[in-house]
Amino acid sequence: MGKRILILGGGFGGLAAADTLRRGLGAEHKVTLIDKQRLFFMGLTKLWVLSGARRVGENAGNRTALNNRGIEFIETEVVRIDTSKKKVRLRSLETSYDFLIVALGAEYSTDSTPGLNRYAKNLYIESGCSEIRDLLRSFKSGTITILVCGLPFKCPPAPYEATFIIDSVLRNRGVRKNVKLRVITPEPHPLTILGPEAGKKLTDLLTNREIDYHPGEKVREIRKNSTFTETGEYPHDLVLAIPVHVVPQLLRDCGLVDQSGWVRVDPSTLSTTASDVFAVGDCAGPKTPKGALLPRAGILAEEQGTVVAKNIISRIKGLPETERFTGEGVCFMETGIGMAAPVRANFYGQPAPTWEIAPPSTEGFEEKNRFLMERMNRWFS
Repeated sequence: MGKRILILGGGFGGLAAADTLRRGLGAEHKVTLIDKQRLFFMGLTKLWVLSGARRVGENAGNRTALNNRGIEFIETEVVRIDTSKKKVRLRSLETSYDFLIVALGAEYSTDSTPGLNRYAKNLYIESGCSEIRDLLRSFKSGTITILVCGLPFKCPPAPYEATFIIDSVLRNRGVRKNVKLRVITPEPHPLTILGPEAGKKLTDLLTNREIDYHPGEKVREIRKNSTFTETGEYPHDLVLAIPVHVVPQLLRDCGLVDQSGWVRVDPSTLSTTASDVFAVGDCAGPKTPKGALLPRAGILAEEQGTVVAKNIISRIKGLPETERFTGEGVCFMETGIGMAAPVRANFYGQPAPTWEIAPPSTEGFEEKNRFLMERMNRWFS
């Protein structure tokens, strides 16, 4: 008798899990992916809107194409999860599962930062990047603040990538000398989990581009012309915010979330406290050997989804479940002017995470583009 595998969320982790399951199981087993949006945009492409290198809506994957590959796609919202009865309530129906993979990501709590909705532009959504692009086209002088409102947040290099891209846009327009660029963040240094030496690699890049950096600053309020932190006031003409990230409320309601604020999982198998339920990607809270939360990154979510799917396949086939998530990944940190610096890390490394940051290069940016196209072709072609 075939099994029913439900995947809630169609981002990196959910898509990788669905793809692996469908390739590894016979047609008698049903793989269903549920997401409230039909189109998938890889997060890394949103920042390209800032420079006009990508137009809004480009580079999208259509999740309805999954149906052609034997993966049922349902476009709807998940309302409730009942792990005791192995049921999931959707907007218009209730469905059961044998295995459940939760990949619902993180949500943005813009109300958590007073003044954000009124005075700031959201740097982590496509519409926000579109607004910022239009403002940059006419921005001639003043101060632009890139503001991280809380920890943790998705893609730790992203605020810095956005800053480098904005720096390049202003230089191309010939107005950079009239603009002060500033980053304010609660992090003690960039790429915090990798340690201060890795952070210095990035702060050196910021210094070389004449970008002011203010770490260890917790925001209290955003006003029209100033950002107020716990230690002071920072005047601005334009503020671009990375909002506070939170786990979806329905995951709190079903009891999967622990005191960290994220879904508790085994760091190597991504199993949760509920039977036959796994969590991957931004909603999950795997911890490193030293107890730090793993960074939220698409490449890590992809590997988590693949590991979970392979172990489910083994369980269905009566084989040992040997796959383990190792905490290894690579991202391509964009530094503007068509260059990127590959960052490779093992976050589960002992006695501390290990890492390697290559110098920014055009080859690194090309590798980033290949990364994008390979995934889009695999999941949607």
